[in-house]
Amino acid sequence: MLRIANLILFPLTIIIGLVLTAAGLNMYLHPKFSSWIPLLGLLFPYLFLVNTVLLVYWWVQLKLKLIIPLCFGIINLPHASKYVQYTAKNKQQKDDFVIATFNTQLFGGTRDSTSFVSFINKLKADSIDILCLQEVFAIDDLKKRVQQIKKAGNFVTYNFVRLMPDRPYGMVVFSKYSILANGRINLGDAGGNMAIWTDIHVDQDTIRMYNLHLQSIRFNRSDYAFIDKPENTGKGALEGSKHIVQRMRSAYVKRANQADSVAKHMESSPHRIFAVGDFNDVPLSYAYQKIGKGMLDAFRERGTGFEQTYKGPFPEFRIDYILFTKQYVCTSYNSYTDVPGDHKLLRASFHRSTVVQ
Repeated sequence: MLRIANLILFPLTIIIGLVLTAAGLNMYLHPKFSSWIPLLGLLFPYLFLVNTVLLVYWWVQLKLKLIIPLCFGIINLPHASKYVQYTAKNKQQKDDFVIATFNTQLFGGTRDSTSFVSFINKLKADSIDILCLQEVFAIDDLKKRVQQIKKAGNFVTYNFVRLMPDRPYGMVVFSKYSILANGRINLGDAGGNMAIWTDIHVDQDTIRMYNLHLQSIRFNRSDYAFIDKPENTGKGALEGSKHIVQRMRSAYVKRANQADSVAKHMESSPHRIFAVGDFNDVPLSYAYQKIGKGMLDAFRERGTGFEQTYKGPFPEFRIDYILFTKQYVCTSYNSYTDVPGDHKLLRASFHRSTVVQ
């Protein structure tokens, strides 16, 4: 029986390793060439786990075949560090300033005020110097809501950009430091997604803060119903899955083009950069790689455990980020689930590096 299992698992070990490696490399390929390949990025954590199980399987038997999953595991270990970390707070350096980002999910929209009240209480209890919000919404008085956030966080000023002049929806960057300039990046036909930049004078530096909300998949109610209970939707499993995959493939292409636009804008920045927000994509994606090229990731620097910033009905992934240039040192990173919504609030503290980069 063991011999038969080995005959089956040996080619499977090779296949899993190759697919795992392909998943790790997909971030270098623009989805316009193949919108199927990016789907592998979603599978990477699971493929890495299966590869590890196969490594243990061959190791227990003391088979030389263990070299195969071992090599694939070593090759893809840097990619795995984008999902799992254990890096304690840097206690040797002080915190110069704190940055936070949060996709508010419209603060509950028109349903209730629980999310907004919880968020306000969080701000009052914490100390945040720069706060970036996506999907800010108020059905009655958006300006009043923004002012409430400003007061709760003791912010000095803010940069608020509406999606459209007549809609109570947009993005905001709040700051306890002076805002020198700001603008918006054209993302094309992006629906409700946006990207803005804000130049902030922090102590002796000026930093450029990019607040990003890249292309959403935009599932409809029937898609979410299928995800929650595929057997009760009245659709066949194949039809429901096909519709979801088609939406994801379309979003990958749009998101990649948006990432190109953001990256091009970042190249012309005269200041040190922070890029934060909801990228709507996993770490092994073209969007993350394009925007984060040459930058550090707060979670990878000071995160702990297996991070999942999205907590909605779709399988949970890390799609929200705080990225920064190497002139700064991240001293702590935390994510919070105590504010209602489909995303976690991310918080990271920073110290200006004295090392010449």
